Amino acid sequence: MLASAGQTAQAATAYQGFLACKARVLHSEELPYAPIGTWLVKATFEITPPHGNPYLAAYQDWVPWQGPPPRRGQSLHVQCDPADPRSLQFNSRTF
Repeated sequence: MLASAGQTAQAATAYQGFLACKARVLHSEELPYAPIGTWLVKATFEITPPHGNPYLAAYQDWVPWQGPPPRRGQSLHVQCDPADPRSLQFNSRTF
């Protein structure tokens, strides 16, 4: 029982400062400048924290070529830290 309580406390501190936010894709592009089997995806999101003002965040990462990239207008759920707009953690790989 104590071990599970400690694990729960560690999980809570891993997301310390993060909020459950909504992200809307404003712009997205796929670039072929990535390792074989992937695309380089560059996207701009409008992040809306709960009870907060929306802000813009840029994202760049490699994604598998088989998966759908983010599309303009698409909405996602993310973990965000309004104090650090560059810090986003996606709840799932939906793009």
